[in-house]
Amino acid sequence: MSGPSDRVLVLGAGLAGLSTAYHLDGRRPVTVLERESRVGGLTRSFQVDGFTFDITGHLLHLRRPEILALVDRILPGGMGLVERRSFIFSHGVYTDYPFQANLHGLPPEVVRDCLVGFMEAHAAAGSADPEALAAGSFHDWVLATFGAGIARHFMLPYNRKLWCRDLRQVTADWVSWAVPRPKVEEVVGGALGLANRGMGYNPTFRYPRSGGIEVLPHAVASALRRPEIRLETAVARIDPARRQVWTAGGEVMRYDDLVSTLPLPRLLALVDGLPGDLRQAARGLQATQVLNVNLGIAREGLTHRHWIYFPEDRYVFYRVGSPTAFCQASAPPGCSSLYVEVARLDLHPAEIPGLVARVKEDLRACGLLRAADQVVAEQVMVVDPAYVIFDAHRRQVLPRLLGWLQERRIHSIGRYGRWEYGSMEDALFQGMQTAAALSADAAAEDTPAPAGAEEPCPRSGASA
Repeated sequence: MSGPSDRVLVLGAGLAGLSTAYHLDGRRPVTVLERESRVGGLTRSFQVDGFTFDITGHLLHLRRPEILALVDRILPGGMGLVERRSFIFSHGVYTDYPFQANLHGLPPEVVRDCLVGFMEAHAAAGSADPEALAAGSFHDWVLATFGAGIARHFMLPYNRKLWCRDLRQVTADWVSWAVPRPKVEEVVGGALGLANRGMGYNPTFRYPRSGGIEVLPHAVASALRRPEIRLETAVARIDPARRQVWTAGGEVMRYDDLVSTLPLPRLLALVDGLPGDLRQAARGLQATQVLNVNLGIAREGLTHRHWIYFPEDRYVFYRVGSPTAFCQASAPPGCSSLYVEVARLDLHPAEIPGLVARVKEDLRACGLLRAADQVVAEQVMVVDPAYVIFDAHRRQVLPRLLGWLQERRIHSIGRYGRWEYGSMEDALFQGMQTAAALSADAAAEDTPAPAGAEEPCPRSGASA
């Protein structure tokens, strides 16, 4: 039987934390601590003047059978399956995503540049060192993989807007699943008008039929039988030697294993006993911030496109999506909605009103909004952190930081807990994996030792 020392504390009631609690349910005592007034983390939704707004675009792309089964189990019939309609807007025209496989419709000289550059890169690929390329910068990876034309007309300008820095400072660690790599015949066919759809990790997605993406974390939380979720409970300090957590309200809680979904630098700032060199390393981890502007428009059918990439600097945003294009229930009758994303490294509050005004101006400049369109609902949020920056410092220090925590029974998971680029499905899967590992640990410790065996050593971080 489980005793008090088997307690698992989970920090954060987003998808990774809730999934951990769900998959531990009945196996070990679990308490989830959440600083906000409701569960969901970045998958919360908001009701504003009859519109349902998410925090930027949150669409569930499922590749793993076990996560598909989980969603179907906790939300039977609650999600619609949608075929992706995503586009790039550049040179004054829309082209299908991905850019590199759908060049048709761009100005002829742009198509020529892209095709010639791609063929040159393809011809040189045999002499390239794949390992060195993968270990290098994103800038160099793009040039070697797609050539100078595709790099200049989309890949480099778009990703500069997203990462907010010289792409020679961004590593290529994240590209393997996030960036589609079409074959020669697909690139040529796409340039001639043979559409290449369904490429990439997200050709289809699921989204709640109503209520916004928050329906998903609420379904996970509602499926819990025993774990306790304590809302409005922020963590102020963690002592891994005594396996204790102090809440902001002064309560001390003991744990046997701690699962954290907090952003890794914030977690490490709370932990006692972190060596000085690791504390300094944690301060060097970087991420972008995203200004998320949600707009309700008094016009139905504003766009059929689910989301659009904007690589050109003349538009302040890098991506615009339309919730009503994939879920009309997101807006009142006769209305449409947009979510807009603007990336910054260090966003000052004083900048926000000017950026919101610029967003509306640029939406009209690109034609998504008409001059007569009325904005009847508005919500402005800052996502911080937003996109983890993959750089040489992260590559060097991340294994050491996560390893130090793991040795002390602190399991840092989720997109920001692992300080990586991940999806909602990844968060759910990491929670499942973590629960399985913690359940296996508990089962191994509950197994009686053979007669004559020595007393096992205390676990790392246990107090004397």
